[in-house]
Amino acid sequence: MKRMKLWGIVIMMFAAFTLVSCDKADPFEDTDSGRNTLGFFLNGKKVEYFWAPRIPPAVYVESVGAREYTDTLEIWASLEKNEELEKSEHIAICLPLEQVRQGAVLDNVADIELPYLAGSELKEDSVTSLYYGLLDISSSRVTIRTYKQGELISGTFSFEGNAEFMDGSTKHCSITNGHFDVKIEKWGDYRSYMEKGSD
Repeated sequence: MKRMKLWGIVIMMFAAFTLVSCDKADPFEDTDSGRNTLGFFLNGKKVEYFWAPRIPPAVYVESVGAREYTDTLEIWASLEKNEELEKSEHIAICLPLEQVRQGAVLDNVADIELPYLAGSELKEDSVTSLYYGLLDISSSRVTIRTYKQGELISGTFSFEGNAEFMDGSTKHCSITNGHFDVKIEKWGDYRSYMEKGSD
């Protein structure tokens, strides 16, 4: 009997812990405390960061954050699936570190990566190959509200660009109401990191 009560308490504690750990921070809430949120509108439709509940003892990996290299600050997020750009599963906004400061408004200096499925091609061996493209950015703005070096960064972003597909069609994409509030990790030299990734 005591053992059954003990198991009941353990189950209740686990459920309470899971509920606390499963609160999803609203990516569109206006915060600046390093809550690790990111969200935006793509052609008027919400796109949020991908989120998974913290269920112990599973390893939980953050799906949004910022990496501070020697000369670059990269804000990134894994994205929920969206209808506007198929297979657009992540976003990366890279800023020159020397221009990153509290209150800065950075126009057309961000290197923004938003990949999408540009099309597919049926090969002779009947294997379909998928081709990905990067949004061709025509203009961008990143506003930094809070910046604590090596700790956190928050602010807003918007940009526009064209998605060009293999069938020759082009889709104009407008990204508005972008917001980020993320903790920063130090990653050393950005160029070295990129060169390693391309090996």
